[in-house]
Amino acid sequence: MDAAAKLVDLARTLGASEPDPRRFLAELGRRGAGVRRGPLWFLDAGRGGRNTISGTGVKPEFDDGTRGQIRHFTGTAATVARIGSRATRWATLHILRDGPDTADGRLSEAAIAFAEVLLSGELATRDAGEWIARNIAA
Repeated sequence: MDAAAKLVDLARTLGASEPDPRRFLAELGRRGAGVRRGPLWFLDAGRGGRNTISGTGVKPEFDDGTRGQIRHFTGTAATVARIGSRATRWATLHILRDGPDTADGRLSEAAIAFAEVLLSGELATRDAGEWIARNIAA
């Protein structure tokens, strides 16, 4: 099983038990990017998290040739739940330097869109795994 499939399974499992989108995203960030919950989350996020689900399996447009794209996706989505889309997008562009025409930039935008539909209520947490399977996994 590749890393993207593991993320889909994780999202399905979390979504079945956690209906609150902020808590869902924080836990997804913890399990998928090593970004702890609580007030010190920003220390882990600032270091870029860690590859708790290492590997490949994302769509070609998101594949930068590394084994850390799941960390990137989950960490970015969890950051949106904490500081919002606008600040997260600014950070990905100006701190991470993930240009919009790069695999990381496209993955950041996908993570932001994912978090936005969850936080707006358009997407239920129980359906998050299917969203990831359709939009992120190869």
